[in-house]
Amino acid sequence: MATANVFDSLYIQNPQRWLVAIMVAYLIVASLFAFKTPAWQAPDEPAHFNYIEHIAQGNGLPILHAGDYDHLYNDWIKASSFPKSASVAAMRYESYQPPLYYLSAVPVYWIGQSFGSHDFHANGPRLALRFYSVFLGALSLLFLYQTLKIIFPTQPLITLGATAFTALLPMHVAMLASINNDSLAEVLVMAAMLLLFRWMRLHIYAWVDDQTAPDNVPYRREKQLLLQLGFVLGLGLLTKIYAYALLPVCLLVIGALVWLQPARAASVPLKRRWDPSWQSFGQSIQQALFVLLPALLLGLPMWVRNAMLYGPLDLLGLRWHDRVVVGQPTTVEWIARHGWLAYWERAITLTFQSFWGVFGWLGVFMDARIYTALTLFGGILFCGILWTLVRLITGNPNTERSLGETLLQRWALGIMILMLAVVVSSYILYNVKFVQHQGRYLFWGLLPISTLMALGWREVLRPLQGLITSIMSGTLGLSLMVTTALGHGTNKWTLLSICIIAIFLLVQPLLLIGAPKDKIHWVSTISIPKFFVQPWLQNFYAWARTAAWATPFVCLFILDILAVYWYILPQIGG
Repeated sequence: MATANVFDSLYIQNPQRWLVAIMVAYLIVASLFAFKTPAWQAPDEPAHFNYIEHIAQGNGLPILHAGDYDHLYNDWIKASSFPKSASVAAMRYESYQPPLYYLSAVPVYWIGQSFGSHDFHANGPRLALRFYSVFLGALSLLFLYQTLKIIFPTQPLITLGATAFTALLPMHVAMLASINNDSLAEVLVMAAMLLLFRWMRLHIYAWVDDQTAPDNVPYRREKQLLLQLGFVLGLGLLTKIYAYALLPVCLLVIGALVWLQPARAASVPLKRRWDPSWQSFGQSIQQALFVLLPALLLGLPMWVRNAMLYGPLDLLGLRWHDRVVVGQPTTVEWIARHGWLAYWERAITLTFQSFWGVFGWLGVFMDARIYTALTLFGGILFCGILWTLVRLITGNPNTERSLGETLLQRWALGIMILMLAVVVSSYILYNVKFVQHQGRYLFWGLLPISTLMALGWREVLRPLQGLITSIMSGTLGLSLMVTTALGHGTNKWTLLSICIIAIFLLVQPLLLIGAPKDKIHWVSTISIPKFFVQPWLQNFYAWARTAAWATPFVCLFILDILAVYWYILPQIGG
């Protein structure tokens, strides 16, 4: 088991215990959302439920028909908070979706049906299916943690931070506690990334012949991992549309890695290992086919069925879906009615807010002060990400990392950026067609998003970076005070939030008093009275450092609970 590096060990003593705590916290808040969120008050939940029920009643896979989307009725039933007298049986507009999630949920539906009488507001099948999603969410979190542990084996501040952020992000928890195919799709995305990075680690370590790495794995083991990756990606094609964007990302990474690093022998100079050749290009095509062929074979039956139902050029049913969902606002119509300025204001604001938490059918907002605090926290994380990039560009050596680990992390950073670019691009392309500014559509990219968040937060905990960020925050707060004094007015909550963040970042480095001088530089070299380095104070410093690192995740946990009792139940609980 890899040992945490010196800096991370100052904050995290037992990563496994923290992982258990994060999973327990997730299960608590996800169960709360599943129990307390009123019936059908999650995006598209009735349509997903009807898909499952159609199969469970022995009717086979559903077919999307004209009339399965009634825009006026859908708007009315949502505005009326789904009264018991109204039926959701006609909401079947998800019938074009790939079938794997719905097939896997049928046994859960039957189990839930045995525990309660069935009507559209009964707790039996609906609640059972919600907890099935909660279970799948827990599985995806474990895959995410294991993936990041491959990339950052000695940096638990990153692995645990990213896992905690993903587990406790309010909107993400709300979606994982509802009935939808995103839950299984996330599991398959995380499983695919886990397999990809396992293959990369074996491949890279074999090249550099790192003595600290595992034994070199023969070619057949790499082939097995690639075939498993192709199988998982094929299951993704049978689950959710965005798996079609992940497949070329994996193929590109595999092809590039094999092509650019052909040499395995330890005698080959490192700089020559990056020389591409025609031989390595052929090998890259071959290994990419190990992934592509299983994926295509798994997706083929569904494509044939869709071609027969919706047309030979509509293998995913998307064109037919666009014709069925008449009344959904298109981007062109919205801009013509409200203008470009209003469109971009809505796009940026609503995407940000709904990423953190806008519940129900995008109608239950949290207090504006919460979004203000989250905006400021995002700014701090952005500063931390910039510090991380500076560290990467300056190339500060890290003697605690092996050469294989360093190369793997550099490739991982490139993959994270590529994946994030694909996620954002797919979101933009979808909104070119329809006005769907919902941050939840970014959640299949939570691996790179949460990793960047954890990297940024880890960086601002460093003494110098934290101090500079604190000074920047304090300068902003001072500017707002001056603005207020001049009579221009400033939101007092914004000013208070900035001051709290600035003070926190200013005080936090003092908790590193007594830390190893070779790692925490200037804090340990300051002339400090002996009283402040007494043994009993060291225990306090250790506890306080851990509490400082965990502060944003504890706040997210509290926010999850507040979201249910302060916002969801008061606004749509009746």
